[in-house]
Amino acid sequence: MADALHTREQGLRLHHLANLGGLVALAGLDHEPPDLLLGALLRMADSLAKLPERRRAELASIGSEKLNERASAKRAWKSWARANRLHNLTLSDAQIRRIVAALADEKPVAEGQRLCRQMLALLDGRAGDE
Repeated sequence: MADALHTREQGLRLHHLANLGGLVALAGLDHEPPDLLLGALLRMADSLAKLPERRRAELASIGSEKLNERASAKRAWKSWARANRLHNLTLSDAQIRRIVAALADEKPVAEGQRLCRQMLALLDGRAGDE
């Protein structure tokens, strides 16, 4: 059972690695294939080691601006969501079908996005609007 538990250091390492993945996504590279990303990162690692301190500082400044924009956008979204009393909720297709069946006499549609639209229309009082 001890193997299933992570040490604090392992948890911190996992968090750090997840943040690095987030940086890849923030840079718009999350749709690139892994081999291409790794090759680009290996090339970049070699180049970064040779960069003068002034150029490293310029690149860090660009990255810092992007991170600050992202943080500001996240804070604004969270504030707006709280003000509008929005909540994240994950439901399965089966759960949504039960909600639709309870809200209307109509049969739930197949699945996925159409099913979500059907439920939202019923919740908004727009029965039949799909």
